[in-house]
Amino acid sequence: MTGGCSPSPHHNPLSRLDTVIRIPTRGIAEQLAPLENAFDHLDNVATPLVWIRGTSPGLQILADLASRAHEEPLDHAVLDVYPQTAALHWLRALLVTNGVLPARDEMLERVEQWLDEQLLKVPTPHARIVEPFATWHLLRQARQRGRGSPTDQATATHIRTQARLAIAFLTWLDDRGRDLTTASQGDLDRWLTEGKQTRYFLGGFISWARARGLCPDLTMSHRTSADPHDVLDDHERWTRLRRCLTDGELPLHLRVAGALILLYGRTCTDLYQLTTDDVDQDGEDSTLHINGTPLPLPPTLADLVRALADRATPASSIRQQAHTQCWLFPGRAAGRPIAPYVLARGLRRHGIALLPSRHAARAAWATEIPVPLAADLLGINITAAERWAQRVRRD
Repeated sequence: MTGGCSPSPHHNPLSRLDTVIRIPTRGIAEQLAPLENAFDHLDNVATPLVWIRGTSPGLQILADLASRAHEEPLDHAVLDVYPQTAALHWLRALLVTNGVLPARDEMLERVEQWLDEQLLKVPTPHARIVEPFATWHLLRQARQRGRGSPTDQATATHIRTQARLAIAFLTWLDDRGRDLTTASQGDLDRWLTEGKQTRYFLGGFISWARARGLCPDLTMSHRTSADPHDVLDDHERWTRLRRCLTDGELPLHLRVAGALILLYGRTCTDLYQLTTDDVDQDGEDSTLHINGTPLPLPPTLADLVRALADRATPASSIRQQAHTQCWLFPGRAAGRPIAPYVLARGLRRHGIALLPSRHAARAAWATEIPVPLAADLLGINITAAERWAQRVRRD
């Protein structure tokens, strides 16, 4: 679907927050001129309401920047000195989307700031090990894989998880009078089995440390893998899918996301960056392209997807002056899609369990079509598709 983005026409007199950036005796600084009319139309009232109150930290930061902009150039480093709150993130996105600040890999920048804060809290010997692992291994890998594209939430979370686990393992060893150089295979196995399954993500750190001679020849044991038990039965799957297709009380974006998960076993990470350009209409046939794979849309779902595309705007909170990406699932930050975890949280809040729904869809398709086609349709690798085919044959 190639139709342009159409911002919401409603107008709110309280939205003229450009008065905040206008200094009575000096006017609006040239750097902030692109923001002069940015608040004229609100597409999502909920987000900017906190900015209208005089005590809003976001409003106070904006007023401070308006004053500083007359005296010094504004850049990301200026914003980095403020507390990194949701209000600050929202303001930074607004400045980037309107061209006041250049775009940067925001998720990766936040990870670096988080890492600096964490390393200040741990003993110096631990920091000397974790810092190069996170900086020169995890962050560099993320940049190389992204090839200039912004880092997504899932990658940022994975980096934080691996850094946390490395710190946790070193602390655990320290409490037992050992360190990484004296750790035994028994120590590692015990640490893995005493905690949650997420501890097995420590494998990247162990491989990195072993390759640099920082630890003995430790080997990560494999997680025990069992067939998923949380799978919706066929009746429940179709009941929930029918609700997504017909329940007008359910928010439209959750109806579409829930239907795609229940029908095609997709993840929120697959869906959150979809744009209006990914919706294709050819006569009566509608197709949604996810990660390069065209998915045929049944008529009722196609109607919902088109309705979602028709109301898509460049940003859910602020009407932008320049054309930006039209996200099918826009987020509250200006010019950005919804975060996958926010989409997942909304679905769970409305009774759509993600993992059982996804498992049910994958099991259903594994019985219907050959493994290579199932892998493409479901967005999984062929090994995972083969495992699903084997499971349904046994059941």
